Amino acid sequence: MDTLKERLLQHYNMNQEDYALCAREPSFSNIPTIENELSVQMAKSRIEKAIAQHEKVIVYGDYDTDGVMATSILIRCFHLLGKAASFFIPSRYQDGYGLTMENATRIAAKGYSLVILVDNGVSCLQEVSYLLSQGIETIIIDHHELPSILPPAFATIHPDLLPYGDYPVSAGYLCFLFSVALLGHVDDYLLTLGAISTISDCMPLHGHNREIVALALRKIRQYGYKEILSIAERNFIDETVLSMTVIPAINAVGSMIEDHRTSRLVHYFADLEEDGKAETAAWMKEINTARKEATKAAVARLRIETSLPAITVVGHLLEGLNGLLANRLLNEYDKPVAVFSTAKSDPSLYVGSLRSREGFNIMEFQKSIRDILVKGGGHAYAGGVSIKKEDYGAFKDAFEKYAFRHPLAPKSVDYVPLSLNEVTMDSYRVLRSFGPFGHDHEEPTFLIKDLPVSSLMWNRDGRFLSTELGKGVRLLSFTYAKPSLINFDDKVSLSGTLHLEEYRGNVSLVFRADKA
Repeated sequence: MDTLKERLLQHYNMNQEDYALCAREPSFSNIPTIENELSVQMAKSRIEKAIAQHEKVIVYGDYDTDGVMATSILIRCFHLLGKAASFFIPSRYQDGYGLTMENATRIAAKGYSLVILVDNGVSCLQEVSYLLSQGIETIIIDHHELPSILPPAFATIHPDLLPYGDYPVSAGYLCFLFSVALLGHVDDYLLTLGAISTISDCMPLHGHNREIVALALRKIRQYGYKEILSIAERNFIDETVLSMTVIPAINAVGSMIEDHRTSRLVHYFADLEEDGKAETAAWMKEINTARKEATKAAVARLRIETSLPAITVVGHLLEGLNGLLANRLLNEYDKPVAVFSTAKSDPSLYVGSLRSREGFNIMEFQKSIRDILVKGGGHAYAGGVSIKKEDYGAFKDAFEKYAFRHPLAPKSVDYVPLSLNEVTMDSYRVLRSFGPFGHDHEEPTFLIKDLPVSSLMWNRDGRFLSTELGKGVRLLSFTYAKPSLINFDDKVSLSGTLHLEEYRGNVSLVFRADKA
């Protein structure tokens, strides 16, 4: 058999030159900077003027992880520059996404002279125009799709206007790059926040996106940032821990909390002092637990019509949980999904989250139902809509017909062969040289073929597979229970992933398996 490295090169369709770029030591010098861009220089000069003249400045962000990271980066920048700037994280339920006219009016009444919009702004033409009419200037740092007419901001920093790189970037990433221009140096902690936003917004992990995530993982291990470790409740952090533990806890607050307490997250990530951070970390984890329980209960209540080409349901959840439930149903049933809840702001409306994958383009579908949409938006495989409740039947019918004409592309798994004696730390190190893994660069699924059943061990009651392989290495599977009738002469193939797991402070190498 060829080496694991050769099999992974084939899996990722890499040549040796590609691999050398992937496996090299990450460095900020490999990340394109933006400090020489005119919009960046203008924004920097405007902020320096505001600091020098003691102006009132407010950073206006968003309630998801990317918006929280972007806001936290800039507020911490102001702290480091000795300037006390205000910030505002809108409530998903009381304010909605982006700067509203109501909040623009409040900002004007409070005497602010500079507003910095992060992770929103390019679609706020009316609101930014109003601020300008009141003598208030605006800086926009956003990555969402550009409209045909831009708001009259003093400066707009957007990857398409720079233009920046070969891959889309998050707002938090942009704010980190701007912080380098503003501070005159790289702050490793702000880099880490930018990397978290990159993962949270599902940016493709290639080029500069891969570089910042790889760098951040090293910085977390080097400095042990308490803000990250306290949420994760472990010391070993990789991109899986960030995406499966840290980021969901941050997102849960914006999804579950109906008032403006999401602002606690910015204090948690941006403040230089440690006061109250342990309590906030515990609060985030409590809310995330409640989010999981609410989603689980909603799934138990649903009656899914599996014979239909798409799934359309009213989940009776907080609208901020619609997307989580839609993702879960998409993964379970492999069909386009639309999950609706009653709109908090207008009980006559349903707010829905749509999820799909290759084959069903959500934005193209939305174009086909313009006549019943109150509001729509999103991306090819993830979107949001608002409809009148009386139009739910028409939406459901159109969604199912579109899914029938545009079925999801068949799933296929390109397994990487692995022998049992290759489940070692050396193999893990080879694997990590291809990481970090994430959107558009998924971690490989390995296949161990023809394992004798007699070599496997289960826990005492047979509910899960747990086989020690020696030297701190084990096979683990919570989906492969011990058969009631078992022939130890049989053989089984296991598919799964290879990674480090931490339990009670001990780190071990685990092949987390499913029965292939």
